[in-house]
Amino acid sequence: MRRISSPDRALALVWVVAAALLAGVLHAEGAERSSDAGPASPRVLRVGSTGDYPPFSYREPAGDRWIGSDIEQAHSLGRALGRQVEFVQTSWQGLAADLAAGRFDIAMGGVSVTADRAKQGVFSRPYLADGKTPVTRCADQRRFATLAGIDRAGVRVVVNPGGTNERFVRAHLKQASLRVHDDNLSVFDELLSGRADVMITDAIEARLQQQLRPGLCAVHPQQPFERSQKAYWMRRDAGLDSAVDQWLKGELASGRATRTLDAWLRYPWPLAPSPAVRLARLVDERLALMPDVARYKWNRKQAIEDLPREQALLDSIKSQAPQYGLDPSRAVAFFAAQIEASKVLQRELFFAWQANGEGEFTTTRDLATDIRPRLDALNPRLLAGLAAFEGKVPRRAFGTLQATATSAAAVEAALAPLLN
Repeated sequence: MRRISSPDRALALVWVVAAALLAGVLHAEGAERSSDAGPASPRVLRVGSTGDYPPFSYREPAGDRWIGSDIEQAHSLGRALGRQVEFVQTSWQGLAADLAAGRFDIAMGGVSVTADRAKQGVFSRPYLADGKTPVTRCADQRRFATLAGIDRAGVRVVVNPGGTNERFVRAHLKQASLRVHDDNLSVFDELLSGRADVMITDAIEARLQQQLRPGLCAVHPQQPFERSQKAYWMRRDAGLDSAVDQWLKGELASGRATRTLDAWLRYPWPLAPSPAVRLARLVDERLALMPDVARYKWNRKQAIEDLPREQALLDSIKSQAPQYGLDPSRAVAFFAAQIEASKVLQRELFFAWQANGEGEFTTTRDLATDIRPRLDALNPRLLAGLAAFEGKVPRRAFGTLQATATSAAAVEAALAPLLN
């Protein structure tokens, strides 16, 4: 893929991701690879990670480079097993579904041990003891030292979606105002800006954020509200549990696991990504669901295009746009571009499967009960991401994208409504 003509054209980053997916070239060459759920291989260890949880896991916005303590540990595990490591992007909301669907072999990246997760998969021995504790502006430490102090009318609690943080606050807070912020990397800026008062998160993250963001303080992280553990989470049929446990036993006994985590706690982590990068991640997340959509339709010999459903979505976006401060026509154009890019990706998959004589896929996600709810849940996040992007980046930043010949026409068609 050739480079964008001007580096200050921020939205092009969104379409670099899209074009890579459309052209089927998302995988990076070399020892570290990233995937959106390719088929399993006995020579590959597919590691699912959210890429948004320093110090454990962080996916750099410019490409497929993953860093963090659990990323380093994943490479160590890969070497111990004699397998190449391939990282699979997931999210806290979709972590359990992605594990169940076999998109990866093992989840690594600060995953907390919970009873419901243990029912679905197998955990390694724990490598860290942790727990939930508040983080707030330093002036408010005493005010929010207890759950009773937090759970009061008028207190604004912010939380990232889908994981144990959201589960904890929904279980314990009844009077406070709760707001879900969809980006785990920028959620702490809501506290500094005064748009929220307190967040409850893992003690290790609270400690890290007070280092990264002067003005924020972790409240009694040594005495969390509840105790928990972090471990690596595997599918029951992956056949990894004994090998992972043996490897991790050695890592813990040698002190390497502790030294690795300590080193990444001292790393100069970047702060919140730009609005363009956050929007790019959302676009990437939506497109990553399209192979599952395509497999479902392929098995049932359904048409890729569903014009009534597409129109219903665009009508809904048009009505919701003003709530986000967006011009309805701009929002509709943006979502029309997502629809077009999704159809192009599905068509390319169909073409490849037809050429290879592909039969019916043995496992597919259900379109109505699994995939579409996840797509629908992305819509408000995309609207919020687009609103943040347009509020901070001038219109001239949209620019154009030159892609490889296999997807250039589709990308240009998808971009056309957004260009000046």
